[in-house]
Amino acid sequence: MRRRIALVSIAVFSLGMLTACAVPNSLKLNPSETTVEYRFRDSSVPPKYHRSYTIKASDKEASITVDSYGDVLRQETAAMPAETWTEVMDLARSLPERTKDIRAPKPGCAGGTASTIVVREGEQERYSQRVEDCGGGPVTPLTDTAAPLEALFDMKDLLKTGA
Repeated sequence: MRRRIALVSIAVFSLGMLTACAVPNSLKLNPSETTVEYRFRDSSVPPKYHRSYTIKASDKEASITVDSYGDVLRQETAAMPAETWTEVMDLARSLPERTKDIRAPKPGCAGGTASTIVVREGEQERYSQRVEDCGGGPVTPLTDTAAPLEALFDMKDLLKTGA
């Protein structure tokens, strides 16, 4: 009888440990030491229409660089409002949970866009995720995190093409 109780106890404990390990924890981040970098890579189109960009943000400022296949077209910097940084930090902390179901795209995806987000605390990379978006990929957790940063800039003007 004692042996059965011991085996059941071990099984329940092991199951609990497996379940606990499967749930991603939120990131513990110090806002004054954290930086967030969001990269959007445009689809494969002629250079005059191609617009990719990188936003780098800290608690002090955000900067954006717009390029066409590596040729820098525009750069801007904006002050970081405290409310915006608080929102970005909340979104960054929850990235592991919000991205846990993201899977690689199916083979044959060509010409789509890609989004990448990197969260650093000091020099240490705390989180990184890249999502290929080929016909409706699960890019929303990354774009939702980038949205408050994009709102600091006139994205329509920055991304206009020479059509």
